[in-house]
Amino acid sequence: MNLLRRTGSLCLAAGLLCLLGSGAASAQDAAAFYRSHTLILGSPNSPGGGYDIYVRALARHIAKYIPGNPSVIVQNVPAAGGMALANQIYNTAPKDGSYFGMVRGTAIQEEVYKSPQVEFHGRKFSWIGNMNSDYDACIVAAGSGVRSIDDLYTHQVVAGASGVGAQSYSFPVVYRELLGMKFKVISGYPGTPERMLALERGEITGACGISLSLFRSQFSRLVDEGRIRLIAQGGITKDPHYRNLPNILDQAKSPDIRQALQFLYLPLALGRSLAAPPGVPADRLAILRAAVRDTLTDPAFLADAKKLDIDIAPMSAEETQKMVDQLFATPAAVVARIDAALSP
Repeated sequence: MNLLRRTGSLCLAAGLLCLLGSGAASAQDAAAFYRSHTLILGSPNSPGGGYDIYVRALARHIAKYIPGNPSVIVQNVPAAGGMALANQIYNTAPKDGSYFGMVRGTAIQEEVYKSPQVEFHGRKFSWIGNMNSDYDACIVAAGSGVRSIDDLYTHQVVAGASGVGAQSYSFPVVYRELLGMKFKVISGYPGTPERMLALERGEITGACGISLSLFRSQFSRLVDEGRIRLIAQGGITKDPHYRNLPNILDQAKSPDIRQALQFLYLPLALGRSLAAPPGVPADRLAILRAAVRDTLTDPAFLADAKKLDIDIAPMSAEETQKMVDQLFATPAAVVARIDAALSP
């Protein structure tokens, strides 16, 4: 009996040593891999753009949280509103843990719309996390006569937009068609700065489809100066910086309209999502997820983000995946209703 006990103990000890040895070997393998490979982070717009600022901030700090302390570079793939990068990550980027990038929520939404540009399956990306969610901002000129969200139902707002397909176009159109708000949309303004100038010149009287974080960092002074009013926000939840600002989601008068607005806002909630290709080895994917998580709470990174005036609100890989799944769970009839509202 004593011999059996001793034999069992030896077997258990050997098993533990094997497991410990395997873990150590895995860590050594990861360190060796990342010492000999450059980590590439894909950015879905040009250098200096909003998404690019986030990617580059992450690139400056992430290496210290990865075994082997690899070199990190940013690759800009700005074509097709982020679609080109999403397709590249899914189909041609290395699947060995040396590449991940920022996948825009609007690109994932295009798969639900069955866009022919989509060459990926959004639910099959190796999701790593999300750096920050965003919210829609609706603003009006001080002389528009609109002082509250209720006035959007009684006063016509001439909203500037860049063009069909942009959120600056789709958001006010959906608000008009589904909620009955009195928006008239005029396209042809390349970006938010041009729309702000048009507001000052009196060409338009309002705008939606503006990132609330961008608005706060670059245009909130215009509110302080009394030149424009921030009337409402739109999002799955409220922006913590604007807890008292009405959420257009709460204007939905029926469950199906609420679902339609949620579908509209989910890409905003997936604002700065990060993904690697499908098929990345599980141990390296775990390393990347942990590295992003730790970087986003690192004091030096957060100080850098503060200097850049960018918001950081980390979301785990599991939470990001859940939000992607929610996008695809939208009933077909609800998606069709949005599609019909946006059809010419």
